[in-house]
Amino acid sequence: EFQSIISTLNAMPEYQELLQNLRDKGVDVDHYIELIRALFGLTRAARNLQDDLNDFLALIPTDQILAIAMDYLANDAEVQELVAYLQSDDFHKIITTIEGLPEFANFYNFLKEHGLDVADFLNEIHSIIGLPPFVPPSRRHARRGVGINGLIDDVIAILPVDELKALFQEKLETSPDFKALYDAIRSPEFQSIISTLNAMPEYQDLLQNLRDKGVDVDHFIELIRSLFGLP
Repeated sequence: EFQSIISTLNAMPEYQELLQNLRDKGVDVDHYIELIRALFGLTRAARNLQDDLNDFLALIPTDQILAIAMDYLANDAEVQELVAYLQSDDFHKIITTIEGLPEFANFYNFLKEHGLDVADFLNEIHSIIGLPPFVPPSRRHARRGVGINGLIDDVIAILPVDELKALFQEKLETSPDFKALYDAIRSPEFQSIISTLNAMPEYQDLLQNLRDKGVDVDHFIELIRSLFGLP
C-alpha cells in the first residue's frame, strides 16, 4: 500500500516539476532519493521496455539527425523522391499488409505488455506518409553527402555506434524485458512477418528502386543484422 502512495506521488506532474526545479538549482535530489530508498529498504520502480528505449535514445543526437534530415528533404531531389514514394499507394499497401498480420498484432501487444506503447509513434508515421490514423490491434550537423546514401552516411557518422553496441549487450544481460524483446524478434513468429514482407512484390520493387539509385540496401540490411545479431 505504501508503494502505491509512492507510485501516485511519482506520477504527479507537480511532484516531478518540484524535483526538476531542485535539480535546476544544483540539488542532487536523485542521490538523496536513492539514499532514502537504501535506508528504508524501498524498492525501485520496475523498469520496462520504455526505460530501456529511453536509455538508447539518450545516446542519439536527435536534434542533429532531424536537422540533417530536414536539410536533405528541403534540398535533395533524391530524398524528395523517396518521400514521395513513401506517400504512394504501393508503400501504403506494404504498411497496411504488415499491420494486418496476426503476428504484427501479437508483437504490438507484446511491446505494450512490456511497457512500450508504440501507438503514438505509429500514428505519427501514418500522418507523415498520408495514411489514416493507426488503429491498435485488438488483443490477441553539416551536410557532407548527396542523395539517399549521403543522408544515411551522414546520420551514421554522428551515431555513437560502439556505445550503442555496448548498451545493447548490457541490456541483454541486465534487462529481462529487453532480453524478451530480443528473443521475440528472433522468434519464428516474428520471422513470419519478415517473410511476408520479403514476399511482397511492392517491397522488392522498393529495394530494387533503391539499388537502381545506387543505394547499397543489402549492405545496410546486413549491417543491421550484424549489429543486433539477427538471423
